[in-house]
Amino acid sequence: MAALGAEVTLATSFSSEFDREALQGLHLLLREHSELPRYANSYDRAGNRTQLLLAPGDALELDGLVPRHYSADAVMVAPAFHEVRSLAGLPATLLVAVSLQGPLRAVAPDQRIIPHTDPFGVARKFIRPGRLAFFSEEDTPEPERLARHVTTLGATAILTRGYNGATLFASDGSQHHWEAIPADPVDPTGAGDCFASAFLFRLAETNDLAQAMRFALAAGALAVEGNGLLGVATREAIEARMTREAA
Repeated sequence: MAALGAEVTLATSFSSEFDREALQGLHLLLREHSELPRYANSYDRAGNRTQLLLAPGDALELDGLVPRHYSADAVMVAPAFHEVRSLAGLPATLLVAVSLQGPLRAVAPDQRIIPHTDPFGVARKFIRPGRLAFFSEEDTPEPERLARHVTTLGATAILTRGYNGATLFASDGSQHHWEAIPADPVDPTGAGDCFASAFLFRLAETNDLAQAMRFALAAGALAVEGNGLLGVATREAIEARMTREAA
């Protein structure tokens, strides 16, 4: 979100070997842990990912890490795996989004990442009325069923579908689909996080789900076109891509 012009506070765990240069410009609330969640990703020619869990990471408790008086316009909770056990200690805000990708992961005996066997239980742990839930078709075997379950909890589900766009499942039971913005993919890693962050940023600005979706789809398209952090787009780049696609 910092690339979009937001003032960002990052509450997370870190190891002493971590290079903080990538976090310059952020307000940091850090807790040192000996082990962080780590993965190894590989992709086939069709873009299908095989992911291995190298380390599950130590538990990260937000309560006590985030000052109780802290407030924010919006909060994004994005666990990498199962390190966040509770959302107690979240800053005071009316706009809370949760990326369910990490919590929806389980691990096979050979360390391959597989879908969690209880996705509804995962949702109930993190979702409350009024929240946003982000996840992709790859994260669970029955993504639309999970999305509908999220809406029964009073929340809004945003289901990303890769090159097929994204579908919003509203808490009133309605569904709205947007087609993807064409992209020339280089590296898909992190595209979902860029999408979700851009969506939340624009929603906090406009309180308009359709505007947030279009903005996020442009951010996602740009994210897959760059390697690593090079895919994190600025606001100007996102708006330029939106203008180009509308022409």
